[in-house]
Amino acid sequence: MKYALLIYGSEQFVSEMSDEEGKKMLEMHLSTRGKMEASGEFVGSARLEPTHDAITVSADEDGYPLVTDGPFAETKEQFLGYYVVECETIEKAAEYAKGLPLKNHKVEVRPIGWCL
Repeated sequence: MKYALLIYGSEQFVSEMSDEEGKKMLEMHLSTRGKMEASGEFVGSARLEPTHDAITVSADEDGYPLVTDGPFAETKEQFLGYYVVECETIEKAAEYAKGLPLKNHKVEVRPIGWCL
């Protein structure tokens, strides 16, 4: 089964990290990705750009597409990036999540229903 490891954290924290902190965080990502690749369970990953560069597509009252700046979620955490792994169990996917930088982030492990 495929699992998404959804990384949440503060964009402000990421933007204010020192070079040393950024290097340590990248090393953790590369180490964990290397383990995923070595086991053949790595599917893909991406780091998302800040939300101020994003737009949101929704629908107006009549169902017509509406494009706005944002998102403007009322939260201290933003969706920062993700991994997709193909593992036998959610527990195995959680083991990979444990290898990611968790000190200032959270990782949601969620089964993927379908991929196109």
